[in-house]
This record gives sequence, structure tokens and C-alpha cells, in this order.
Amino acid sequence: MLHAVQAPVLKLIAVAGASVAAMAGFSGKTCCSNEVTQNLVLYAPEKPGAIYLTAFENDHATVTLKEAGSYRITFQTRATLPDTCEWIATEVLVPLDERRYAYSYDERMLSCAPDAEPRYVATPRTGLVVVED
Repeated sequence: MLHAVQAPVLKLIAVAGASVAAMAGFSGKTCCSNEVTQNLVLYAPEKPGAIYLTAFENDHATVTLKEAGSYRITFQTRATLPDTCEWIATEVLVPLDERRYAYSYDERMLSCAPDAEPRYVATPRTGLVVVED
């Protein structure tokens, strides 16, 4: 039986990876008065029983941008699932305006152990991310 990609214990890894990805444009300065923190809320359907390799914990995430403005944000998370297959998930936030992003999520299997029997399937989704006050 195939299952949706699930990895609830890996959300901490996802958040750590997301923080690095969100800062991809960071200039290397340790302090910058132009930095802006955004609290993000995700509105996207979930397949029943699926837990996504996502940067959003309970549909919330916080990112720090190098300066105010609307930027495309990409989060990537890699994880090895219980069937010993490694997956990568990519979340892309494309600005619609200063308070909203279009959201897309995709994942794919990278590799499996030679004797592995893959048990998971990709669960792509789209939605909306809103900047919360």
C-alpha cells in the first residue's frame, strides 16, 4: 500500500532548512537595521493522513527578510522516510501583493536503499500564504 509522504518528526528539520533558504539573499552582515520579520500563515488543502515536509509548523512560519518588500521565497527540505527512501520537498511563495503570496508545494523521491520497497507517493498542493500582524 502506498502512503502519502509523511514525516511529522521531521518538521524541525524543515523549519531549520526553511530558515536557511529564506535567508538565501542575506548579505552576510550580522545585523542590519533594514531587516523585516514576517509571520506567515498557510492556507492550503491537505490530503487526509498526509503530513508534509514543510517549513510551516501548524500552518505558521516566521521568516526574516534582508529588507522590506515582496520577495519570492523558496523553502527546501530533505528527509529520509521510514521506507529508507530520501525525498526532497520544495515550497515556493510568489508575492501577490505586500500581504499575500501564492503557494506551491511539490516533492519528489531522490533515492532509495537497494532493497527498499517505496511506500510513499508525492502529495503536491497549492494555496495562499498571508502575512499576519
